[in-house]
Amino acid sequence: MNRDDQTSLALLRAFRKLRHIQFHARGPMIEGCTNSETILLLVLRRSMGKDSPGLKASELSGLLRISSPSVTQMVNVLEARGLLERSVDPDDRRAVRIRLTEAGNRLTELADKAMLEDMKGLIAHLGEDRSRLLLELLEDVFDYYGDGNCPFPCPPHREPEQ
Repeated sequence: MNRDDQTSLALLRAFRKLRHIQFHARGPMIEGCTNSETILLLVLRRSMGKDSPGLKASELSGLLRISSPSVTQMVNVLEARGLLERSVDPDDRRAVRIRLTEAGNRLTELADKAMLEDMKGLIAHLGEDRSRLLLELLEDVFDYYGDGNCPFPCPPHREPEQ
């Protein structure tokens, strides 16, 4: 095995490890939500515009890359807890839109703060210079795979709305 092959295998192993890191799981559960529920809430918040009527379950399913029945099950739980609400789509009465309630918005703000605190811990661990280098390298990796070089289906990159 040549040096390029060894480096390629080492990168593949590193990316597999990275994929299994649960950034949101390092701290305490946010108001009793599971990791999956928290991710669903965050994805919903980041995928909707300010005046959006909400997302369909199928849209959430695609963004989360999980089955529609799994999304529906989580939405049922989160709706019962008052974190989500469903409403009929005004343009298509057959469609149901899902959006965060005020309590859901507050919870996602807590989750965002917890993740930022966790990242501050990573920066303290790596140091500022290495953290910036990691960021630069990850952006380069994303640019490489985001430009059609991905050997498997890669989702389009969307910056979270602020």
